[in-house]
Amino acid sequence: MKPARVMETDAPPSTSGQSRDVAAMGSAVEIEDETVVALRAALGRTIDSHEVEAFLRAVGVKDVNGDVTDRKKFPPSSEFVNYRPHGVSLCFENGKLDTVHCYSRGVDGYGEFAGALPSGIAMTSAAVDVVRALGEPTTKGGVGRMIWLSYDHMGIKFDIAATDWEEPDASIRSVAIWDAN
Repeated sequence: MKPARVMETDAPPSTSGQSRDVAAMGSAVEIEDETVVALRAALGRTIDSHEVEAFLRAVGVKDVNGDVTDRKKFPPSSEFVNYRPHGVSLCFENGKLDTVHCYSRGVDGYGEFAGALPSGIAMTSAAVDVVRALGEPTTKGGVGRMIWLSYDHMGIKFDIAATDWEEPDASIRSVAIWDAN
């Protein structure tokens, strides 16, 4: 197993138990999982880059080209490359990885995303755990039984199956992760 990357953050400490926080020089230092480190390194890279391949392998994709279930292009410059059994869809803009979409089992024909998410959140976390770990979202909204919580400054958005994030069964359906810088 590769060592995790240490990231300094001003975010409140995680309470999910999947990442470890320690105090250092007045700010929290969060230990990111190797999957998250690989995901962040892949953003902005081309599909044939070592970084994109390393991320896909970290989430169980064995053959980067052979395990693609489908590709969809949208004008003028978007292409989605889907690995449905692995619960992941890659969105490329102008040939560079712009956003990684992670799915819960059964959502839009995807399997469960098995990788870690930022700040120790997992696909099985409840919406209340997301807010507890990350604080109040930058923006939030929704319609019916589908709401979203977006942390624009962190480059992460959660789609939640609920009418209110405080519902005990408010589960994560999908997560979009992009480079917030």
